[in-house]
Amino acid sequence: MKVAVAIITDEQQRILITQRPFHVPHGGCWEFPGGKLEQDESPEAALVREVREEIGLTVLNSHYLGEINYQYSDKTVQLIVFHVTHFIGKPRCKEGQLAMKWIHKDNLNPEEFPQANLAIINLIQSSETVV
Repeated sequence: MKVAVAIITDEQQRILITQRPFHVPHGGCWEFPGGKLEQDESPEAALVREVREEIGLTVLNSHYLGEINYQYSDKTVQLIVFHVTHFIGKPRCKEGQLAMKWIHKDNLNPEEFPQANLAIINLIQSSETVV
């Protein structure tokens, strides 16, 4: 399964994260906005669509950060990670998320995220280009 992931940063050098609803896998965990690619959809198009659907932002500028493959017991996910630096709109929970918050990268707690996101957190915290 391919998933586009948005690391959205604001002018205060914070990253936007959302909290998954309890009725879905990894319920209650925090995550970065994004979602599954549809058939024949590019990762970039999926990124723009998912960010708009999930949190109501229009992506104006993003750049590719990398890919992470993670094997759960029942599936493999390929996370295609982008850094979103410019957007229009005010973020809001549009798909049942429990909460949303802006956080500095040094305050990301890996224990609060699904296992597949741990490599993303490491990528962010070691990156010179992500806040």
